[in-house]
Amino acid sequence: MKLVSRIILGAVFCASAISKLFSVESFDLYIFSFQLFSFDLSSLFARLLIICELLLGLGLMSGFWRRTVNWCCVAMLGVFSAILVWRWAIGDTGSCHCFGDVLDMNPWQSLLKNAGFSVLLALGWKAPKKDWLPSRMWRGIITAAVSILVTLTVFLAWTPGIWWRWMGHRSTDLVEEQWQPYSEEYGYNEGRQVVLFLSPLCEHCQHCISKVSTIISRHDLPKDRIHSVFMILASNPEENPLLLPYFYEKAGIEDPGLDTHHISVDDFIPMTDGSMPLVCLFEDGVLVTEYSYNTLDEKAFVEFLKGE
Repeated sequence: MKLVSRIILGAVFCASAISKLFSVESFDLYIFSFQLFSFDLSSLFARLLIICELLLGLGLMSGFWRRTVNWCCVAMLGVFSAILVWRWAIGDTGSCHCFGDVLDMNPWQSLLKNAGFSVLLALGWKAPKKDWLPSRMWRGIITAAVSILVTLTVFLAWTPGIWWRWMGHRSTDLVEEQWQPYSEEYGYNEGRQVVLFLSPLCEHCQHCISKVSTIISRHDLPKDRIHSVFMILASNPEENPLLLPYFYEKAGIEDPGLDTHHISVDDFIPMTDGSMPLVCLFEDGVLVTEYSYNTLDEKAFVEFLKGE
């Protein structure tokens, strides 16, 4: 019973970590929503949490370093539970992303889940030690190798945006000549302006608007200089704005109140070269910098709008 409890808990930890990986953009935004770190640090921290959870799960199932793994599990469950209590206290009832986007659990449901995990941990606390590898040296070598493999896999397969900027990656998708007539029509040709090119049914666009909305709130940026341009997907162009409440709901935010326009798909696709979302920074109508969702630089974005 003790060994079974430990293996079950380890398997659930691994499943939780893997489910977060396959919706890591949502988990990045969840960490960023606390506004404790920049987005870059939030995305790195999110991946480190996933790695720790996965390694603890493997540790529970393998029986290696039982005492250390036990106390690390206590620390993780304790910290996560404290955060959930705090979220409940401030009235935040949104998903905790404990299982990524697979299960939508509010703070109370997550606390009950953690209570169940604690019971399993207590039952398996003194499970029989594995004696199939008694050598501490080989356990250390295997642990180090698995830790390195897991870390490299997570950071290479789910690369954080900051890595692409370090590598000098730049988006060059916007066709300025096709955008210029619209820019003049909308009056975006004076001063510093930011334009978001989005599709109302694009998941990455939903993540983008959530990220930008959090940056606006965190740094108190002027909304009158940030604009959104949506591709028209509705059969009747006049109905396209009706898709936006769904878009913001899926993004997990309220309508940010940005100046918004809609462009036909026949013009939007050639204008953006089919890439979306795009975040474009203009000064007096001239494109200064262009970002994709992954490469959006929070610091540069803020400094551009504040004229620093």
